[in-house]
Amino acid sequence: MNKVIIQLLMAICVMFIINTGNVQASDINIKTSTEQWFFPAKGEISDIFDSRGGDHKGIDIAGTYKSPVYAAAAGKVVKSYYSYTYGNVVFLHHKNGFETVYAHLAKRTVSEGDKVQQGETVGLMGNTGESTGTHLHFEIHDGKWTLDKKNAIDPFIVYGNGEIGKLVSALKHNPYGAAEVTKSSEEESSNEVLKPLAKAEELPVGLIDQKVQVTYNAADVQNTFDKQIIYVVKKGDTLFDISKKLDIPIETLTSLNHIKNKNLIFPNQRIVLEPQHLNIFNSRIISK
Repeated sequence: MNKVIIQLLMAICVMFIINTGNVQASDINIKTSTEQWFFPAKGEISDIFDSRGGDHKGIDIAGTYKSPVYAAAAGKVVKSYYSYTYGNVVFLHHKNGFETVYAHLAKRTVSEGDKVQQGETVGLMGNTGESTGTHLHFEIHDGKWTLDKKNAIDPFIVYGNGEIGKLVSALKHNPYGAAEVTKSSEEESSNEVLKPLAKAEELPVGLIDQKVQVTYNAADVQNTFDKQIIYVVKKGDTLFDISKKLDIPIETLTSLNHIKNKNLIFPNQRIVLEPQHLNIFNSRIISK
């Protein structure tokens, strides 16, 4: 009996070692096959692979509205259309068998059947489809894209590990170098310019009723590069609470964020606030 147990344990160990080795070998093969790929957009990592209970099969890059989105590698456009979920989306098939997906575009600049070069613009960053805030949803598939996304891989395997809030640059393989956000001297002197958030600070938010002063942590109220203001949903938040705290009608929030069920929001969801409400925030976020 003991011999049987020992043999089973040894078999399990061997299988574990083999599977671990296969995973490592697979990652090495992916890195080798994509070592010259470019990162597709400039901005800030706003969501990562396998988040949302494992349903998010790509990464999100928040950036400037209508900023260019580039082909990670040369390839052929196998799909270019409008999807209810992806919005304006482009699928590229690459000669090494990989496929990349560029979703939520404001505009597609290539059509099905087109051959594109590495670094060529395939679209402009937007907020179409099921999207909250201007960003690129970017997927990599080791093989063809399928509805169940069984071939999806973590883009961080290709480009190195990143994290939410990390600034990224486009048109190079390592996107995590210094990503400068250029501003004119006129913008620098304007009190209405919001700087990208570096660290969580206490951000006072003055409501319309000046008798009431509420303080939020800046990790919950963020800005994207197109000067949209984003409220990051916390556990226990309701849309009613957010509407009341920020003095913004629920109808405005549901319309701007394409929310069909106002009773259904989830932690870490990004709620875009209307530009006209910028004046309820301090004019500048001070970062350390």
